[in-house]
Amino acid sequence: MTQERAVRRHAARKGLGVALGTLGAIIVVSLFAAMTIIRPLPGLADGTGNGSGSSSQTVSQLQLQSYCPARMSLADNGTYGDSAYQATAGDIASAARYAAFGSVYRASIGTLDGSGTSTALAGSSQDETVLTGSGDVDDAPSLLSTRLLESKSGTGASAAVASWATEGDLRGVSAASCVTPALSHGFLLPAAGTGTTQQLVIANPSSKSTTVQVRAWGADGKLTLSTGESVTIKAKGETVTDLSAAVGGQNALYVTVSSEQTPVAAVVRVVSIDGLTPQGSDYAVPSGQARATSVMPGIESGDRVRLIAYGGNDASVSLSWVTGHGLSTIGKQELHGGRTAVFDLGAAPKDALGVLATASGRISVAAQVVRSASDGQADFALIRSETSTASSAIAVPGDLTATITIANPTTSGASGTLRAYDAGGTLVGERDIDVPADSAQSVKASDIAGKAVIIRLEVGDGELAWGARLASDKVGQAKAAGVAYLSASPLAQLTERIWANQNPSVVR
Repeated sequence: MTQERAVRRHAARKGLGVALGTLGAIIVVSLFAAMTIIRPLPGLADGTGNGSGSSSQTVSQLQLQSYCPARMSLADNGTYGDSAYQATAGDIASAARYAAFGSVYRASIGTLDGSGTSTALAGSSQDETVLTGSGDVDDAPSLLSTRLLESKSGTGASAAVASWATEGDLRGVSAASCVTPALSHGFLLPAAGTGTTQQLVIANPSSKSTTVQVRAWGADGKLTLSTGESVTIKAKGETVTDLSAAVGGQNALYVTVSSEQTPVAAVVRVVSIDGLTPQGSDYAVPSGQARATSVMPGIESGDRVRLIAYGGNDASVSLSWVTGHGLSTIGKQELHGGRTAVFDLGAAPKDALGVLATASGRISVAAQVVRSASDGQADFALIRSETSTASSAIAVPGDLTATITIANPTTSGASGTLRAYDAGGTLVGERDIDVPADSAQSVKASDIAGKAVIIRLEVGDGELAWGARLASDKVGQAKAAGVAYLSASPLAQLTERIWANQNPSVVR
């Protein structure tokens, strides 16, 4: 009996083992089948690199750069022929001013090519941090690099350059707010006819060379550049393209500069001469985003005003002078899509402070204002469409005088505070402003404070767009016409979106 029980017990154990083995095999096969036919939850699986595994995150931008172009120059400085007919820059001089505001770790001025040592901005403001610096751009452009502790409204940088001359072919004043590098820029440029040169200067502050695409539109639509559309810029270098030679004879131009990978900065040097008589010079800076409502402050009585416009589609454009007591209607114009247009507004009336353009679609528009001297010499300024920012600033170069014009392009009242700082960054004056709907106000920087060279606008309510019109006492004393304009630089929170895509092919 004992042996029989042992045999039965062994057989039972063997049967149980077989059963358990069979059950385990069934479970494994079932799990494998489930894994092949059932899609796992998205959070439990890695992406495949086809878009389903992409992610993005918005981060604050803490590194800022501002490219400040070299002083104004002539396209042709040849010394051939009779000296009486040679082009000359005369006694041209330049100045630059730099300012950084708010939560700044460090701001320094260096060269575009990175040679030499950089100079740190310094400041001595009691109630807020304002770092400042100054210099010139006689020999080369400069680069303002700013490192922020945090990105928020009221924090950022503003810089500008200016050139002026009392004799020679560059008599007058030219100025530009320094440009932030970006992947794309657009420019509205005046007529590129006989006697006018337009040099597109593209700067690459990065450590890698890059190729950009330059495209242009005129009154008849898209233009073919004789110099080609691809332009290569070396690392930490500049390239100059002569637009007037590439697409000459146009009444106006819209030019775009596009880079696929590396942000670049760009300006256009515009110089006009009628025979031996200077007709003005200025920098054209990027025009910004197209919009339906555009305001161009900084116009004064007696200016000869032309508007340069471009739109991707047909649009009707209503034009008005902006005054201290409302709008004064000019009329309506039609703009054809894909083509530039010039609207001649004649002489600005005595109460004009700006121009308002309201379009049926998004367009790009800028103003060219011209002043003339008694001997036929003239100078012009290019004024882009301005937008409202909660906090923004302008740094006035050298000893140029500045007139601040603040416009309210909306149908509701707006208010803000102008703060003035001296060359050391000390707050020297304040002024509260209230601007009625569809109106503008103008104030000299010296009326806010005698030593004011840096102006900051804090918008308290509504929307205010503004800029500074510049003049030179030296140019005026030489009985020459001189006019220039600076756009305000936003002091706003800046963010970047970083995208990440999973790609299994990277690991092999």
